[in-house]
Amino acid sequence: MFLWQRYTRQKPQDIAIILPKQISKNTNTNKSEISSRYPTFLFTKSQLTWQELNTLIEQLSQHLKQAGVQKGSGIALIGKYSFTQVLYYLASLHSNARILCLNPNFPASKIDLLCQQNDIDYLIDCSHESQNPFSIAITQLNNTTNLPVEILNNCPLTLTLTSGSTGQPKAAVHTLTAHLANATGVVKLMQVKAESVWLLSLPLFHVSGQAILWRWLHQASKLHLVGEEFYAALCQVTHASLVPTQLQRFLSYLNENPQQPQIQHILLGGSHIPTALTTQLHQLGICSYSGYGMTEMASTVFAKKSDTSSGVGFLLPHRQTKLVEQEVWLKGHCLALGYWQKNNHRKIRPLTNATGWYQSKDKAKMINNELFILGRFDNMFISGGENIQPEEIEAIILQQPNVEQVFILPQADQEFGHRPVAIIAFKQPFSLTLVQQLEQNLVGKLEKFKFPIRYFSLDLANTSTNGIKISRSQLALWLSQQINSN
Repeated sequence: MFLWQRYTRQKPQDIAIILPKQISKNTNTNKSEISSRYPTFLFTKSQLTWQELNTLIEQLSQHLKQAGVQKGSGIALIGKYSFTQVLYYLASLHSNARILCLNPNFPASKIDLLCQQNDIDYLIDCSHESQNPFSIAITQLNNTTNLPVEILNNCPLTLTLTSGSTGQPKAAVHTLTAHLANATGVVKLMQVKAESVWLLSLPLFHVSGQAILWRWLHQASKLHLVGEEFYAALCQVTHASLVPTQLQRFLSYLNENPQQPQIQHILLGGSHIPTALTTQLHQLGICSYSGYGMTEMASTVFAKKSDTSSGVGFLLPHRQTKLVEQEVWLKGHCLALGYWQKNNHRKIRPLTNATGWYQSKDKAKMINNELFILGRFDNMFISGGENIQPEEIEAIILQQPNVEQVFILPQADQEFGHRPVAIIAFKQPFSLTLVQQLEQNLVGKLEKFKFPIRYFSLDLANTSTNGIKISRSQLALWLSQQINSN
């Protein structure tokens, strides 16, 4: 029995989902296009009960079955966090299908390639919020394969692309048990209850967006879907997950629209979290949490209430960790089964080493059981015989009040091997004056050999993101093009 089916029996009239205004008040929907067997409340209500949600899921599941979907079928859902995509995500689980959520900003050629690589049989575009979910085309692809019995026995499964921050993304394969195990520790830390309202503030093509769904389902709380007025909606919920850029914009929104927001708890992640931002939240009476997570572990692994420490928190339940030569090793109930691989009978390539641990490639130290991330081993480079950890330089530069985001990358150098280069976004338009001010402020804070020798505007890089992180590999490619063209 799925969780929404259980809640339908236990609390059928309790609110499950709060809809965006443009859905609940959409008067342009042609209801005559919908068969009478489909529920009309889909277009007339501002919120759905568990019973109504279950009805929609069951009928969409039948809709998928009529299109040919069966146990083990691969379904790709294109979209960010629309109501339609949430419904198809749950209906696909109900159908025991494999789900792969894809970024709508991906070019068609990349979507085709990812579907081929991950044995996707059906493609559904959920990127338009006003769509009637029952009228969306379900495109059958030519990737159908006979899956091994041991794979089918693990269904339903989710396939979630890694960030691809250092290369091509891989699809991590999770069971429902893994997602719920990850949710367990987070909901306890953040005091999520049945009456809590969590905003679906991150895209479902990222593991952090899916994690919101599993925390909602774990606690039978309320899921608030995002509409056109993102930050207004953020003021009306109790819980949310944000990346630093969203948090900065939320604080700016509150400055321009003074009010006492209802939100009580915000989980922050995605990159370095400036303590100045968490301090502002504290002054507003909002409790923030800092954490460390990854796709392979179904999202958050370490977390804590934000404080002045640069650590990422403490190990949550259902996870295990140890440091081996400063590398973070992980395992536990949250860990993915492996990475999906085409043209292999087993289909799932294990991601653990011979001793059963996942080696994260993250460099860290532990102080009083709190984890401190020092960077990634695969980002480190050597300059004049000295090890350069880009994240160390980035953290110091981010302490400057006029800096919004920065990436340190290596530039080849005949004398030193490599030298650090900064790709940076200031809170004001990029200028030589701002660069000179920054360099003056860094004196005494950075060793001379760690100073960037060149600065480029992050805005000009125009790198595509996965909604959470900017890809370092894409930045490195762009930087190489800039250097070669000069």
